[in-house]
Amino acid sequence: MFSRIDDYLDYHARVHAEVVFVTHEQQSFTFSRARERIDHIAGRLAASGLAKGDRLALLGRNSIEFFFMYLACARLGVVPVGINYRLTPRECAFIIEDSTAKVVFADEELIAPVAKVCPRISAICLHGNQTGFPSFQSWLGEVAPPMERTLLQSQDVMSQMYTSGTTGQPKGVLLSHGNIISNVYQTALSSEYTWAPGDEFLLVAPMYHAAGIMIGYTGVLQGLTLVIHREYDSARVVETLHSRPISAVTLVPAMLQMIVETIPRLEAMQFPDLRLIYYGASPIAVPLLRRVIDIFECDFTQGYGQTEANSIVAMLSASDHRRALTDRPDLLESCGRAAFDTELVIVDGQGQALPVQRTGEIVVRGPQVMQGYWNNAEATDQAVQNGWLHTGDVGRLDAEGYLTIVARVKDLIISGGENIYPAEIENALATFPGLLECAVVGLPDERWGEVPVLALVRALTAEGRQLSETAVKAHLEAKIARFKLPRRVVFREELPKSALGKVQKPILQQQLMALDS
Repeated sequence: MFSRIDDYLDYHARVHAEVVFVTHEQQSFTFSRARERIDHIAGRLAASGLAKGDRLALLGRNSIEFFFMYLACARLGVVPVGINYRLTPRECAFIIEDSTAKVVFADEELIAPVAKVCPRISAICLHGNQTGFPSFQSWLGEVAPPMERTLLQSQDVMSQMYTSGTTGQPKGVLLSHGNIISNVYQTALSSEYTWAPGDEFLLVAPMYHAAGIMIGYTGVLQGLTLVIHREYDSARVVETLHSRPISAVTLVPAMLQMIVETIPRLEAMQFPDLRLIYYGASPIAVPLLRRVIDIFECDFTQGYGQTEANSIVAMLSASDHRRALTDRPDLLESCGRAAFDTELVIVDGQGQALPVQRTGEIVVRGPQVMQGYWNNAEATDQAVQNGWLHTGDVGRLDAEGYLTIVARVKDLIISGGENIYPAEIENALATFPGLLECAVVGLPDERWGEVPVLALVRALTAEGRQLSETAVKAHLEAKIARFKLPRRVVFREELPKSALGKVQKPILQQQLMALDS
């Protein structure tokens, strides 16, 4: 096994030189041409004075150039810092300044707002050139400067990825070449799927996020052809899956729900080459899973992880899904078993291991666990103790090792002294007809301290239009204890979500509190 990401690029450029590596809109690169381009970028970075350990920020939507910047940085030991382009300019500026990035490569429409709050930044316009900043092509130049690969080890930092910051300022997670390489192999073995050079992967998840960039790294390691979409669009995803020989794609449940709700005549379409759909961020409702399996006629796998563990620490494999659809439907409420070469334990507040079916914090250990947080030793020591990553997630294991997520530690609602886990209420509604999606948050209450409030979105069907608060509460009363019942049900047009379709509960909580003020 190679010790650094770009060794795999060199291998495929030598052995599979004419296999298409990346394609986006009208542009494609074989492995041999991609290596030439990446070396050109790396040479220009070196000529600009960047060296091992320096930071470089990337702020943009998916593109070949965006991805190649990651691989060019790997040649030199420069550390790329991907930034969520949906953040406010001030939030972007915080990450740029915290990471000490020496230069920012950003899409045209994103540079000016950030430059207003971060006026001293040095920026290159990754796409477009009407900003007053140099364009990527002019910066790159026609002639490739000489480039020498920096000597790197497996433990050297490959990427600095920032957490969402929902419990404070975001923290820079340091991921090494070894962390990333290990997790690609772990995902392959745990999903029960490996791939051959030239197999096509559709990449629609944003590459500033682990879900997107890990598909890119999988392409590098396994010699895949990456079909890149600039951002997610349901109609374009379905058309690409229908018209190209796509083998696999990552789509979160919210994206799958959007597809089945909005694409006409979907059941009449065929997807003969599609073998696997990866999903994550949240469990999938059984009715939705059955429907998309009937439509796409492929396997599904679910991954659970977090930025501090690169991507995956547990997986519900393809065979687990097949088993769930035959005799174990409850497995779909879990996120699978510990990934290959990963230890996963449930602990109490004192860090002691708990027995089967007891609820506590999820802690994990494996080669994918981060090197630490950037310039934050105190937070690192809290998160990683004796090699064990404390995830901040609450869950339980069954006798077969299947993990069920109950809540984030911070999402726990304590009402009148009783612990209420939002996921338990949400899971009880997973099969409720007419419900498109839902989320439970805790709101302040003078008598009980806080109480659970349910926000939901009705499906665009007759059942959805008829959905009422009375029907929802009656359904829940038969499934959960009375003290766990939401005190209010709020109907909304949509729920606030991240770029990957995960409900952003802190924002939802603020929105619901504003309704009461």
